[in-house]
Amino acid sequence: MNIALKETQQILDEILSIKENNLFLTYIINRLLDDNYRGWHISQHNRYNLNDIGLILQNIYDVVGTDYFTIPPGDYAKDDELPEYARHYQAIVDRINSGLGRGTINSIKKNFFPDLEKMGFLAREKIKINETGKTIFHGRLTIRAVEFIEADILIDRYKKFTDAIDRLFGSRISELATMLHLSDYMNDKISIYEFMFIFSDDNEGIDKIKLLDSYRSLRKYEQRKVIKLVKAYANPQNFEGNKTAKRDIHNWKNQAQQIMGLLKTTVYFEVDNNRFFRLNVGNTGFFHRSTRRSAIPKRKYFSFHEVEKKRQV
Repeated sequence: MNIALKETQQILDEILSIKENNLFLTYIINRLLDDNYRGWHISQHNRYNLNDIGLILQNIYDVVGTDYFTIPPGDYAKDDELPEYARHYQAIVDRINSGLGRGTINSIKKNFFPDLEKMGFLAREKIKINETGKTIFHGRLTIRAVEFIEADILIDRYKKFTDAIDRLFGSRISELATMLHLSDYMNDKISIYEFMFIFSDDNEGIDKIKLLDSYRSLRKYEQRKVIKLVKAYANPQNFEGNKTAKRDIHNWKNQAQQIMGLLKTTVYFEVDNNRFFRLNVGNTGFFHRSTRRSAIPKRKYFSFHEVEKKRQV
């Protein structure tokens, strides 16, 4: 047996031996063996918040309003000049870079625009240029983007951004909020590792509250041991092959922290230094403290956002 493979198997065996018949320990081993172990995914290189998105959308609006603008295909070096047909895009890039202190011709169209489209703020369509045979994108701001830009009441702006983030994650944000609100953990902090190990899982049919029960049934020193062993296992140097075949605890945690940074800008959650998050409860929070479980929070979400939940197919 390959030495690295032997050592990683020993780590998995050690995780399982921490506590006999613990549901979470069996689960986390299976998750580590899954190529989709990181779960929820958004653009790895993007770090932004409500103000960043507001600045990007405002600068697009200032240059072209809600008209279409051409997004040039291909990669460009820093000092390359764009074709004349992309002059509006160049102006947008220059303004965003000046305001954010980052953003290039390549990164804005490849990293930010896909997320903005998923958020419902940007519409893109493919256009074929007959003279060259190339296919390019035209982009324009949506009505949602304009409503977000023009929102002059802070809570209104947060509400629209919450909706956008929920669309980006395919309703996972509102589902997470509802799940916690209907559980015994409504007033509890959820740690970064609890989010990574349990709540970021994309697989359906998993009882995440039951898994959290199981994880928290471990003693503190047992939880610390789990984290230590997962870190030892998810070292990319332990694996051969491409990124899919490897496990990387640092990328996993960075992605989780990025997601928690976005949770902080929704109306649902409070976040403590990207280490813990909890529901936004209390007199000034979106959720009210309660010891009762009910379907009200789920209905409240959709009423609050004036949308009808669509069945996943």
